Amino acid sequence: MFLVEKTHLTSPFKLIAKKPSPIPKGYQLAARSLDEKIIFHLKTLIPPANSSIISLSWMSKAVSFLLTVHVEAQEQISNLRSESEYYQDLYMNYSQKVLDLSNLISSAVQQLVERRLLLILSLRLLNSSGHIPSPEKLKKAKDALIRSVNKTQEISKKKAQRAKDLLEELTFAVNSLPIGKMSSARDLIRRTLHSLGALTVFVAGVLVSVLYGQSDLVEVRVPAEFLWADSVNGFQKQISDLIKPKQASNWLLEVEDTKNRALVVCDVLDEVAVGGHGDGGDKHEVRLEDGVKELGKAVAKFSDGVDELTNGVNGLFSKVLKTRNGVLDGVRKGDW
Repeated sequence: MFLVEKTHLTSPFKLIAKKPSPIPKGYQLAARSLDEKIIFHLKTLIPPANSSIISLSWMSKAVSFLLTVHVEAQEQISNLRSESEYYQDLYMNYSQKVLDLSNLISSAVQQLVERRLLLILSLRLLNSSGHIPSPEKLKKAKDALIRSVNKTQEISKKKAQRAKDLLEELTFAVNSLPIGKMSSARDLIRRTLHSLGALTVFVAGVLVSVLYGQSDLVEVRVPAEFLWADSVNGFQKQISDLIKPKQASNWLLEVEDTKNRALVVCDVLDEVAVGGHGDGGDKHEVRLEDGVKELGKAVAKFSDGVDELTNGVNGLFSKVLKTRNGVLDGVRKGDW
């Protein structure tokens, strides 16, 4: 187990203490409305005060947050039909990068799914029902556990680099969108897509760094014109501080927990292999039963986290694809 100094996460929302300016009208009011919604939804991402490691649960909430923002942004832009072609050009480029990123993230999550299968296999082999399993089952169980521990080392470097490249391309595209004074529909479209792009880099950047084992988190600096700028910039700093000191296999709470539990069981299996079923058999049986029980709890929590993250990424992909197809179809039919 890696020993690291805990970095206590505090809420960056304390940075948003400035008094709001007088309520603007027209497009400015629409822009402020989206900003306030983003601030409200960002509060779901505040981690526990003593967090020192990223969890599957947090990443699932982050993907859910991003999906919610996409829904809010699309509802706002759908009212600006007079600028349909302008929006289409910008959204096609953005959405393609999001779809590609979603596929790459799904590929990395698949490694977690395969890790879960190995852990479940080992638990089934070790389900002794009151006695130590046969030597053959013990050997197969240990092999499965060792493979699960080493599963994080099988990440594709090529896919990791492609994901990082996409994030950097998206960051460049976001920074290329000027933020005007909200005097026209095009100003609002650019500002809304700037929000979507920045938040996508924020969330996807964390997922790519953690799932692909990259310590250099791709970040986007959110301009002060956005009411939620301090919050996101603060989150990125905190998460970067968590990731940098750790090794690639030690970035996910649930993965680290199952790994530690699996190694404990492996140690007991080694003792059983040396001592056999004779002397000390009862002691080995109790230790093995306790170890398997704790591993089972960790695997159940890990499994729930994998399912939540898988469903979240799939949901985001489906939403972006549906919006993309809707924009194309609407412009083609003249409904937009």
